[in-house]
Amino acid sequence: MAARQVAAKHDRPVDETEEEADTMPDEPSESKTTYWRNWLAFFLLGTINNMPYVIINSSAATLAKSFDKTNDIPLIPWANVCLAFAAKCLNAFVFVPFNVSYGCRIFCNGLLMLAGLIGIAYAPNFWVVIAFVVVSGSTAGFGENVVLGYLHLYNPNFISAWSSGTGMAGILGSALYIGLACAVRTPSSESDTRIEKLRHMNHWVFLLATPVIVIYWIAYFIIMVKPKTTRRSSNESSRYSASETTGLIQAESPTGSTASVLVAEQHESACDRLGRCIMLSAWLSFNLGAVYFTEYVARSCSAKSKYKTDPIYTPTCPEFYAAIQLCYQAGVFVSRSSMSLVKIKRVGILSILQFINMMVWIFIAWQHFAPVYILPPYMIFVGLLGGASYVNVFYLLRQDPDIPDKDRELCINIAGLSISLGIFCGTGFNTGLFHLPGFKDQ
Repeated sequence: MAARQVAAKHDRPVDETEEEADTMPDEPSESKTTYWRNWLAFFLLGTINNMPYVIINSSAATLAKSFDKTNDIPLIPWANVCLAFAAKCLNAFVFVPFNVSYGCRIFCNGLLMLAGLIGIAYAPNFWVVIAFVVVSGSTAGFGENVVLGYLHLYNPNFISAWSSGTGMAGILGSALYIGLACAVRTPSSESDTRIEKLRHMNHWVFLLATPVIVIYWIAYFIIMVKPKTTRRSSNESSRYSASETTGLIQAESPTGSTASVLVAEQHESACDRLGRCIMLSAWLSFNLGAVYFTEYVARSCSAKSKYKTDPIYTPTCPEFYAAIQLCYQAGVFVSRSSMSLVKIKRVGILSILQFINMMVWIFIAWQHFAPVYILPPYMIFVGLLGGASYVNVFYLLRQDPDIPDKDRELCINIAGLSISLGIFCGTGFNTGLFHLPGFKDQ
């Protein structure tokens, strides 16, 4: 019964005053310059936060092949997310309760991004690559939860800025990998093997990607205009407080006793609050995790989708896998930037469609029946569904009047955890799948 109520509440019509509020700046006194500076800052944060993550996923096939580990390709996207869940928990349950400054978290996260890229560039073997992929991947998950939590202090429109930035990270990250791979010239010696050429290319691609971390710090420490307080603006608080208080009284106190509700909240334990927030965000978190599980299975299957899964390497033309990941990221960018045009409240439909996509991609990887020219547009469709689920789930969490304002950041962090859980399970599923007969390269 509780699950049905949670699912049904996202199908309600949007109040007209709520729609008008979406287009307003944070405060009446906020200038357009401040508004657009913050929009640009969140866009850049989203772009750079996810760019190393995207570069690693785009290079998964060449990284694995450069150490003769073709059947272990799914281990790289798995390693890219395996500690993200723990990193998000660290932020949600340690740094948030102890009020560790956002600036400190952003700065340290940038340092770890830098360490991950450099470590991969100089890795002497495949397992050292995996170790530094774990480091780099955890920064994407940690940074995502930090910024999404920080967004509860700002205008809801900035969710679109962040989401659009993460979508742009997909395009830029994939394009940067392909562009740098084309630009890097491998040694001309005939004695160089194909594996040595791949290692040379990966070394320089990851080193040349390191300067983007500086933009990450500039966006937060220079471009962004910080909120005047650590709470939401007075106008915004007043807009929500009445409805939230009324909802709590009606739900918990049929007699209308405000005092009894407040006393109950004061004595709520941390575990009780966590359980309540999990229930508040359960339906949206489930759908977000399901979409990420299915789309990561589909993306990894694209590595096995060609008739020839191990094409001849040429130093001026990166392989099919990186190109099809770019198609996926293009779809993600379009849908994550669509919030101002269309809002989707029935996110369960997106989950069902993505599950169907996953099954089709598994069959393609197994039987190799689909013509190559169909695969890029189909992967764009996978990206469209994934990006649409992401931006609409976080928008609904940000606007849901049933979530008390004091719990909104925690509910957003819980939804963020479902992303890491979905990717972790999806990539783990693929690792086993790729070692089954019919999928494993001989």
